[in-house]
Amino acid sequence: MNGKPVDPGMLDVVRELADSLGPTLVAALTGNRVRLSADDWVMEDGPEPDENEAERLRCALEQWNLLAQAENPDTARAWFVGANPMLQDESPVTAIREGRFEEVRRAARSYMDQEFPG
Repeated sequence: MNGKPVDPGMLDVVRELADSLGPTLVAALTGNRVRLSADDWVMEDGPEPDENEAERLRCALEQWNLLAQAENPDTARAWFVGANPMLQDESPVTAIREGRFEEVRRAARSYMDQEFPG
């Protein structure tokens, strides 16, 4: 065991995010311009996200799980789409799409620690 948490299968990652954020936001955070890609990714025999998309999805799920455990789902969803002062007033969805994973993680931890309003 390498000390890293077990990574859920990509199908489960996409399903949980699609159920929580909706397929449009899932496609947006991956940078995929086709909304149906998220719907396709949740099919048993459907295509899988590429490596970059998968990395974005894993980061998003990590933050979703952190926030949704402490907040209600509507608040957690609002955090993903709202302007965030720790991300130069961009949304976490935009920052994840741009690959700014550590910034997003810091912003989520900061939110959880209530270091900034909103």
